[in-house]
Amino acid sequence: MSSDYDLGSMPGFIYQWGHDQALTHDRCFLCGADLTRGRTDEHVFPQWLLRRFDLWNEKITLLNGTLMPYAQMRIPCCSSCNNEHLSRIEQAVGDAFAEGPDAVAALDATTLFLWMGKIYYGLMFRELSLLVDRRDAQAGTIMTPEFLASFKTHHLLMQAARGVVRWQPDQHPASIFVFRTQEPTHPRGRFDYVDIINFPFFAVRAGATAVVAVLQDWGALAEAVTVPGLEAAKQLDLHPQQFRETAALAAYMTTLFNRVPKHLMHAAEDHVGILTLPIAGLSAKPVFDPFDLSHYAQVLSFVTGRPLEELYDGRNIVTLLRDGTTDFCGVMSLRDDDV
Repeated sequence: MSSDYDLGSMPGFIYQWGHDQALTHDRCFLCGADLTRGRTDEHVFPQWLLRRFDLWNEKITLLNGTLMPYAQMRIPCCSSCNNEHLSRIEQAVGDAFAEGPDAVAALDATTLFLWMGKIYYGLMFRELSLLVDRRDAQAGTIMTPEFLASFKTHHLLMQAARGVVRWQPDQHPASIFVFRTQEPTHPRGRFDYVDIINFPFFAVRAGATAVVAVLQDWGALAEAVTVPGLEAAKQLDLHPQQFRETAALAAYMTTLFNRVPKHLMHAAEDHVGILTLPIAGLSAKPVFDPFDLSHYAQVLSFVTGRPLEELYDGRNIVTLLRDGTTDFCGVMSLRDDDV
């Protein structure tokens, strides 16, 4: 069975594709329950994050280029998912970020995956109800139901927050990297994030900690390849610009992943069990395609916001992680204009 196997056609499965993934705002974004009664609003970015980094009145850039306050990034959620399942995850992650990178790295990998995955998915779900052009209601919404439905595997995996989806103890959906970061003086400067809509990828910098997650490669980036730039980043207290480069590098590596994970799924009484087949399969071909500097430069330009010509001259690329003679660069110091 491939990762898009149709659970909806299988009687006995507690999770039904084609039904349990809500694509309207009158149902819980997580479990799909009808919200005629018992509706709550779940903050896409948790309230502890908004308070800690003074984000309530700051604005997020939506896919169509318009701005919306972080405080208004809320999605429909049933009381059980909000106050029980997601609240438990938020408490654990919030406490860990308050302690620092070692505590975040020590979190259960599933907890961290679900936290990152909820924000990533929640950003898209929020745009499901926002008009792409407020002057023209006929133009449709920023996020279409059809596009969000293409993330059905991600939504399935998110059901682990409710305990109704489980994978093998020695397997995990994501490659997750935790880094130490420098902290600008102003609280707002201590937070940043990167999301890629083309594939499940999310990175966040919050305080002294950064987390970079490839959300559906089943550990390939963490286990099947060594990326010198990512190894260098582990040795540094990342400057905000170095965080962006690290995120860009991991995101680009995701585009080189050339396998489609395949799963066997079975229906237990109270959950769907997932067994992932070996990523490499029967092929001896590496699971990542060769690194192409020109293609990476385009991703780096997109993520950092710097012009391509400033980063890449056709042969060499600018990096803040490695200096060409040692494994990693010396420390970059924060200045007032970095915030």
